[in-house]
Amino acid sequence: MIRRTFNQVLTHSILKQIPLFSKFSDQELSVLLERSSVYSYNKDEIIIMAEEKNTQMYVVLKGQVKVVKISVDGQERVMALRHTGNCFGDMGMLDGQTDSATVIASEPCKILMISKAVFDDFFLTDRGALLRVIETLCGRLRESWLFHSIIGNNDAESKIRATLAHYSKTLGIRDASGVIINASFSHQSIADRVHITRETVTRVLKKMRDQNEIEMVERRFKLLPPFFDRFEKSELYKSLGMPAKKP
Repeated sequence: MIRRTFNQVLTHSILKQIPLFSKFSDQELSVLLERSSVYSYNKDEIIIMAEEKNTQMYVVLKGQVKVVKISVDGQERVMALRHTGNCFGDMGMLDGQTDSATVIASEPCKILMISKAVFDDFFLTDRGALLRVIETLCGRLRESWLFHSIIGNNDAESKIRATLAHYSKTLGIRDASGVIINASFSHQSIADRVHITRETVTRVLKKMRDQNEIEMVERRFKLLPPFFDRFEKSELYKSLGMPAKKP
């Protein structure tokens, strides 16, 4: 972990795109940033250790982190992924309990750290800001329920389709021919998220490319109309009731 000086204009721009911070004025965001810190983490570096008490909220400014449970024999079970614009650590900060999971940088990343004192000053004294915190926590809970259902499915291809469809809805950017998932996912990160092997993910994604369902655009998945047509016919789609962001 290395503390960094940061481009306040760029960081300000990123925060403005995050619902949790979007309603703050430019002056309020400038004060918040002056009272916070930015750190850089290398891949596989631990950011939060399970069972430790946390007094900060973390915002991913660049990169991706994974929230994991580590078994007694050292095996990781990925519970969630957090991308640019996502927050983590806020639940432990709010309730004062120790964190139940470990958070690890899954690629080099930059993290904004906001102390509880700063959080209280900006979010607990503003009803609108407090409602945005509640909405953020509810959204995270819904995502947890969704992936619990996805992981419980026995068909690996259905798991991968549902995962891509979910991220097309939450991170998708439409263009004339499809939806680009605006985050970089490795085959391993998808495998970790839905508890299957990387080799299986590679095989299924190759099949989707061959069927003209997906393509890669600057290391990002682009979902094409045939992907959505096939996904909407699947049993998992019907059981989850999760419409994707169809072009």
